[in-house]
Amino acid sequence: MKVGSQLIGKRESLKIQVRERLLEESLKLFSVQGLEKTTVADIVEQSGIARGTFYNYFSDMNALFDALIDQLNQQVVEAIQHTRNNTTNLYDYLYGTFKSYFDLIGSEQMVQFHIVNQAHIRQSSYQSDLIKVIVKNLNRDLKSDLNIKAFNEKHEFLLLSYMLVGAPPELFLATHTTDINLTSEQLATFLTKLFYKVLME
Repeated sequence: MKVGSQLIGKRESLKIQVRERLLEESLKLFSVQGLEKTTVADIVEQSGIARGTFYNYFSDMNALFDALIDQLNQQVVEAIQHTRNNTTNLYDYLYGTFKSYFDLIGSEQMVQFHIVNQAHIRQSSYQSDLIKVIVKNLNRDLKSDLNIKAFNEKHEFLLLSYMLVGAPPELFLATHTTDINLTSEQLATFLTKLFYKVLME
């Protein structure tokens, strides 16, 4: 019995490793070529796996891309939760949330990935269940825990939550596709001041 469970454990570990390799290598390719110009053949060659193995993990390239976005969004969820647990006021909560996001996507590879795949990232993100979790949690925090008085309608908090989620990626893209060279601290501070002023009026 112990031998059998060890085999299952090794098999599961191997499956996780293969999936992670597919995600890692696809991120590299998507960052250079974009989703539209990357093929399954490119992915399996780069990953060193058989073509048939690819389909054990993902039904097609879009499913692989969505998994990459989900992986990123999961990191965002965890970063926001960490910030929420370690802040006691609205300003620090907003700043910590924005700064965590900009730090997550601030590497050269992630910058290129976002620039090359803008439309696909938007589409995948807004269909993601994890984005709905982020919006739901922000909505909850703004309505209850953070004592926001500037809004009182239920739909206003929902729309505000979507704005808080949507603004950082757009600002990130705008600054990285122009000559504006700002740090994650500067971007986070700007958004924090902007939303803090609106929320605390």
